[in-house]
Amino acid sequence: MNRELELYVPVNEQNHDPRVACVLVMDVSYSMSGAPITALSDGYKVFIDEIQNDPLARKRAEVSVVTFGTSAHVVIPFQEAQRLQPTEFETDGSTDMAGGINLALDQLEERKSQYRAQHLEYFRPWLFLMTDGAPNHEGFEEALRRLNQAEAEKRVEVFAVGVGENVNWDVLKRVSKERGPLKLNGLAFAEMFQWLSASLSSVSESVNFGYDDSSHREPGEQIALPPVGWGTLQ
Repeated sequence: MNRELELYVPVNEQNHDPRVACVLVMDVSYSMSGAPITALSDGYKVFIDEIQNDPLARKRAEVSVVTFGTSAHVVIPFQEAQRLQPTEFETDGSTDMAGGINLALDQLEERKSQYRAQHLEYFRPWLFLMTDGAPNHEGFEEALRRLNQAEAEKRVEVFAVGVGENVNWDVLKRVSKERGPLKLNGLAFAEMFQWLSASLSSVSESVNFGYDDSSHREPGEQIALPPVGWGTLQ
């Protein structure tokens, strides 16, 4: 097991509700310094406030945060949304997106195995990736193939967001085969996180869950996500 997985919060056995796991994969490379990283931290606080105000989502949604700069790290291990606390993100080095993707997928598979061990039903997990540049080449193609396969096998829902004017859109368009990437309007992180909270709330209110990956229905059959006002499709 990846040593980062040693940082975790056990599944709350007293909560028998189905879970929707969402891992936020955030670019914190040096190019995010200044106003962008401050807006990201402020937006994440908005996300916490919003999701904790939803009585159902706050106990059904479980959130983890993985950041990637020179390397990838689990900043916040999976835990119920009601336990989340604000954090100040810090910039660090280059853009190890491959490490971020791999660590996020490791986190998701480990959490799902914990759900199954506790006989808990779960929704199809979300992987929400945000970047303002281009990834390091090392390991990226392998990580991308792994992510695309997980998405094709309906083991994860993948969302990609680009920030600023230096995004490599050709690369970001390959992150998901199911949906195109979105370009964030300016530094509208707060609006983005409000949308994410509302979307997870919609998922948590649906009946799109089961005891394993194969039991999930297509999300379009049950879940209508809020309109995106904070970004434009690329």
